Amino acid sequence: MSEKEFVTGRCKVCGGELRVPADLKLFSCMYCGAKLTQADLAETPEPVAPTGNLAALTENFTTHMVDCIVNYPDLRMKISRKEYDVAFEGYERECRAVFEDLDAAVRMDPSRRDELLAQAIGCFLDQLEANWAIRKNRRTGLKMMIDDDKMTMAIFMVPMIGHLNLSISEEFCGRLQKEWVIRHPKSPFYVGSYDAISGGFRKKWFKFCFITTAVCEELGKPDDCAELTAFRSFRDSYLLSCPDGQALIDEYYDIAPGIVTCINFCGDRTERYTAIRDKYLAPCYADLLRGDMAACKERYTRMVRELEREYLQ
Repeated sequence: MSEKEFVTGRCKVCGGELRVPADLKLFSCMYCGAKLTQADLAETPEPVAPTGNLAALTENFTTHMVDCIVNYPDLRMKISRKEYDVAFEGYERECRAVFEDLDAAVRMDPSRRDELLAQAIGCFLDQLEANWAIRKNRRTGLKMMIDDDKMTMAIFMVPMIGHLNLSISEEFCGRLQKEWVIRHPKSPFYVGSYDAISGGFRKKWFKFCFITTAVCEELGKPDDCAELTAFRSFRDSYLLSCPDGQALIDEYYDIAPGIVTCINFCGDRTERYTAIRDKYLAPCYADLLRGDMAACKERYTRMVRELEREYLQ
């Protein structure tokens, strides 16, 4: 299903933002459970005037924003073609209120916009860093905790904030990314959208060549370069003839898009893709040039397993 085969709108009952397949005539709102048709999706309404107590709103987002990371330690295992969309919907449903409170506070007192955004980001990162100090032990080093939480932030929290389309969404995400890089320059992340990430899992790249294609694209090589041509020939002529070939291809198809997503949004892409090329793909390509298909299969399989452990487990 292509990216264009979806319709978006808001539930006419609760106002929740929905995105449903275009061929789905009857569906339920994931927020309130109302039975809807596509004709029921109301146009996005003008934002209503915020209500509530500014001090209470501020207390909520400064206290609970960090929960959107520390309460979700296993989300990285949901970064897969089969699980991402469902995991994202659940995460948004559970975490959106914190950012809606921040948005309401900013709209309630526009003169304090800069102050409130800075306060929210500062409290969030301070509390996250304090949490690392509590969690740190011999088995879980600081770098691992930073990378794990950054992955949740880059692939779930930031895209969720953008998906909510709040008045603070774009500015908050940009400022959060800049402040993170100031504090953790060796562990950057990129601001991504839900549509870009979800669409990446549906992208019809050549099976078995997700990682190879991503590496070649990052390094500026065309789709018909010698390496990609050789790997596709290997897939079609040798791998599919192996008894376990189709099963391996199907497994790669489930795993590899998640690995590529993590690299694209959670780190120095060029450095990481260059390392993958040097450690795995260049030796695999050398195997192919020598005609040693079995060695290439073993090496490529090991690459996928090791990258899966690094990024998805």
